[in-house]
Amino acid sequence: METFYTAYTKLLDYKTYYFVKKYSAFPELKNVSPILETYGMHTDFNKACSIAGITDPAIKEQLLKQAEENTQRAKVVELSNNSFAGKSIAG
Repeated sequence: METFYTAYTKLLDYKTYYFVKKYSAFPELKNVSPILETYGMHTDFNKACSIAGITDPAIKEQLLKQAEENTQRAKVVELSNNSFAGKSIAG
């Protein structure tokens, strides 16, 4: 059995949330996906780790670095009400 962790951030309602997950994998078993053991989500990285039960400082440091590297960039798309060509259902 092997244990591994993932971390990433997501922007929700203009706030950055940290997602940390702990998985168990069984490489000796073919075609068996890793099992999600615990996860945490919070705007504070340390609280997300606490929720997920991750306390090892070295693992937390590695996860914070991973989350910062994997920050998703948002793309802003301008919308114009003038070009909307919808029909009213009540019409």
